[in-house]
Amino acid sequence: MQKFPLRMKDNDLLVTELYRDPSNEPITAISVYLTPKTSICGNWIEIAYGTQSGMVRVIVQHPETVGHGPQLFQTFTVHRSPVTKIKLTEKYLVSVCSDYNHVRSWAMTRFRGMISTHPGSTPLASFKIVSLEGLESSSSVISAGNDCGPFGEQDDEQIFVQKVVPETTELYIRLASNGKRICTIQSVDGTNITSFCAHECEGSSRLGSRPRRFIFTGHSSGAIQMWDLTTALDLAQKGEPATQRTGGPTPEELLRLLDQCDLSTSRASTPCPSPCPILPSASSTCINNSSKLKASNVAFLSQQSQNQIQQNSTGLDRGDEPPLDNSQSPSNQINKL
Repeated sequence: MQKFPLRMKDNDLLVTELYRDPSNEPITAISVYLTPKTSICGNWIEIAYGTQSGMVRVIVQHPETVGHGPQLFQTFTVHRSPVTKIKLTEKYLVSVCSDYNHVRSWAMTRFRGMISTHPGSTPLASFKIVSLEGLESSSSVISAGNDCGPFGEQDDEQIFVQKVVPETTELYIRLASNGKRICTIQSVDGTNITSFCAHECEGSSRLGSRPRRFIFTGHSSGAIQMWDLTTALDLAQKGEPATQRTGGPTPEELLRLLDQCDLSTSRASTPCPSPCPILPSASSTCINNSSKLKASNVAFLSQQSQNQIQQNSTGLDRGDEPPLDNSQSPSNQINKL
C-alpha cells in the first residue's frame, strides 16, 4: 500500500477505487507483483486477475504512469470456467480455473524488470491438476489444508502439489510453468496424507547458503512429516528430473490410486463391486473404509475413458498406423491429469 498516494494528516488512502474491470466482470482471483528489492528503476506494481467468465487480465502501474490508475496491459481469454487461482511471477503467469484445476501458463518477457510487449507473452502449457473429491470433503478446513497451489516466491519457480484421491499416501509435485513432475512424495509410515503445505526458508548470511523449499504433510495418525524439495528442484532446473515420468499419475499409478476408492454412484454404505472407469474389463471392490468419490468425479473419469476408447476405435476403423509420438497415446492423455 506504500505505492499509492496517502493523505498527510492521517495517512489515509487518497485512492478509493483503484480499478474497475472494463466488462464489469466479477473478479474471482488476484495476484500482485511488487517491485523487486534489487530494482533501480523506481517503484511499480503489476496486478494479474481472473474473472468469473474465465478471462485473465494484467494491469500495470509503471513509473511513467504515476498519477494515473493502473492501465489494462494484456487480456487472455483461454478459460471457460471461473478462474480460481492466479500467480504472476518474474518469469511466468499461471492461472487455474474451476474445471478440474485446468492450468494455463505463459512465459513473460521483461525489460529492466517490467513486463514488455516486444516480444509479448508466449503461451507455454495447458494441463490439469485433477484432485478428486470425496462426499465428505466439503469442510473449509479440509480444503484449506489440501490447496494445490501454486506455491513459491515471485522470483522463484512455482510448484503445484497434486493429491489425486481423498485418501492416499502419495503426492505429486509438479512445476507450475509446464506441469512436469518434479518428484513423488510417499508417506514414510504408510498412513494417509490428510493435509499439506509448502514453505520456503530464506538462506542464511553464510557463504554458499541458499533458500530451501519444504513440504509439510499431516497424516491420519497425527504425525507430521517434512520433505526437502531443494535437491529435486535443482535437478529439474538442470533438466535432470528425479523421476523419468512426466506430468501427473501414469495409467498404472491412477488405477492403483482408484483401487482405494468407492467408484459406485450409490450412497449406500454396504460394500459393492463397481467397474473401473479406466479399464472396463477390470473391477474394483469397495471396502467399508474406502472413500466414496462425488458422482461428478466418477462421471468425469468415465467420460475420459470413453473419449480414449472412441479415439482408439476411430483410428483402427480408418486403418491408421499407431501414432509414433507419445503425445496422443492413452498413457499421455491420462498424464494430463
